Amino acid sequence: MDFLLWIEETSLGVHVREDAWTFAIMLCMHSVGMAASLGVVMITTLRSISWLKGIPVLAHAGLFPAAWTGFFINLISGLALYVSHATEYSFQVVFIMKLSLLAIGGITMKLMMNNYRLQGDDGKSRMLGAITLMCWVGAIITGRLMAYA
Repeated sequence: MDFLLWIEETSLGVHVREDAWTFAIMLCMHSVGMAASLGVVMITTLRSISWLKGIPVLAHAGLFPAAWTGFFINLISGLALYVSHATEYSFQVVFIMKLSLLAIGGITMKLMMNNYRLQGDDGKSRMLGAITLMCWVGAIITGRLMAYA
């Protein structure tokens, strides 16, 4: 707990927590990063579960730099938001669920793309795509629920 209190009391934690504009800007950056990364993930996973059939899954590979850019924007803004309320967020069940869903969603996305490159459009790729989609949607929902926990 001392470590979490120390994190909150850093200049970044105090600034993000106490300055309304900084908190709002971090939240906006988090939304923009989420739109970039999740947009690519959604398009790719919807195609992998046999929606958007007109476009090959691997055609979306060129969009992954935008997804990674969005991911790093989310990482930076998410860390800034976390630092501002470390003691609160660290013990929130919905925050732990959000991080778990993000991790599982990222892993299944990688597995889905690897399987698709090796096996093509098979049942395993579709199953991994469906799991990925559920994880990312769940991460959005739990992230939003953090405000009410």
